[in-house]
Amino acid sequence: MNTPTLPIAQKRRLQAHFGFTGLPFRKNVHAKDMFDSQSQRELRHGLALWLEIRGMGLVTGASGVGKSICLRRFVSELPKERYAVHRFGQIPTTPTGFLRALGRRLGLRGRQHLADQFEDIREALARHEDEQGAHPVLVMDDAEGMRPATLDLVRRLTATALDGEQHVSILIVGTERLMETLRDPTLVPLRTRFGYAYQLRAFGMEDARNYVQHHIHGSGGPERLFTDGAVTALFSASQGIPRQLNQLALQAMVDAVVRGADTIDANAMKRTLKAHPLYGHLG
Repeated sequence: MNTPTLPIAQKRRLQAHFGFTGLPFRKNVHAKDMFDSQSQRELRHGLALWLEIRGMGLVTGASGVGKSICLRRFVSELPKERYAVHRFGQIPTTPTGFLRALGRRLGLRGRQHLADQFEDIREALARHEDEQGAHPVLVMDDAEGMRPATLDLVRRLTATALDGEQHVSILIVGTERLMETLRDPTLVPLRTRFGYAYQLRAFGMEDARNYVQHHIHGSGGPERLFTDGAVTALFSASQGIPRQLNQLALQAMVDAVVRGADTIDANAMKRTLKAHPLYGHLG
């Protein structure tokens, strides 16, 4: 749920105008202070149960719906003595690049041949829990750019022994582009390996209203900064996608400061939408 970056001086003016102690709708929020939507709670609960099963998991959702921030909270709550999480963002798309990056993350020396690097990694993952006492969890975030051959390598990393033990858990996370890649006929063996899969949903109206109040309250702002009508317009334009909601809420607050207004009502929100180059058709 990325938040548009504002200059320091502009942040200070916003904070002073509305009496904020901190800027709302920002990206860098501590895990314990994150908003908890119904879909996000379901996902975190499901992931906790998935780790009891172990193996491979899949999380999908639209861009900006909050996958990364939800995963950040989930990972922060895992007991570090039980799980060793290796989280990848901007994953190398080629098999060679992926294996080299994973090898470095596991502290392995580089190998000239791809097959040797693969075997080193697979053996290291198989020994990880016995040697270090923590189950390895690989989180492949923003995986929509991964190629079919690279995704198949990920699947093959779980085939470590004949004893049926799941020595590593792998969570693949991405947008609809990832789902399109997973439909490749060569990835049938991968699709049948997922023991858990979840599609993170956008906010409903109630979640959107609570999300706005959560951010305003957490930043020390006035309780009725956004009226019910403004939140309804905000929800409709953002389609309940948190990143877009952040973007439009901040824009509305900037517009309010420019006009010298203390609240944002439905008409003000509609003016913001109409003037916005990306949302003008909705205003």
